[in-house]
Amino acid sequence: MTEPAAVERYLTEVTTRLPGSARVRSGIVAELRAGLLDATDAHRSAGLPPSAAAVAAVREFGDPGLVADGFRAEIAAGLARRVSIAVLVTGPLVGLLWIATAAASHLGSRLEWASLPAALQASLALTSLAIGVTACGALFGIAVTGRLSRWVLVRPCQAPTAAAVAGFGAIGADALGLALLAAGLASIPGRLSPVPAAAAAAASIVRILLARRAARHCLAARASLT
Repeated sequence: MTEPAAVERYLTEVTTRLPGSARVRSGIVAELRAGLLDATDAHRSAGLPPSAAAVAAVREFGDPGLVADGFRAEIAAGLARRVSIAVLVTGPLVGLLWIATAAASHLGSRLEWASLPAALQASLALTSLAIGVTACGALFGIAVTGRLSRWVLVRPCQAPTAAAVAGFGAIGADALGLALLAAGLASIPGRLSPVPAAAAAAASIVRILLARRAARHCLAARASLT
């Protein structure tokens, strides 16, 4: 077995066991390849022929499954951090579109809380709750994958769990926003401004689709740690 074949076969076995996106896996594989080639060179310097040196390096690194398992927590933490940041950044942007819709439609001058239907009041309260859950989940996901993890004992499953909560919270907030838009068309006096309303609705729909995908990936990453 030639040196490249031994190393590449080992890397292929590790790669097939790694979770996460191709971009994340490629970075880990590049790191492993560099280590394997360094170990191979060391064995060749010790007098082993190229093929034997490659095999010795592979054996030194250990079972491919165990090596892949060692990267699962790192991959899950990286995914959770990216999802948490994305949710935290996109939330205010989508919120501003909804605020612009309300401002362009002059809703503030026409609505009073006491005059709103009970169902609409409940929807607004649930929206606020969903926004709070989203923010808390995202902030926690960022915290436990940052410097806080150096000082506080954090279980590997906590970061993807928090990110998944943030993702599902974002789905709930945007879905409720769309429901409020539909209810507003029927119950709010006058017409909503169509352009900002359409922009806000489109942003919420896109965010729902992306947040759903991200939350499912976080749950899959969490499951891979158990």
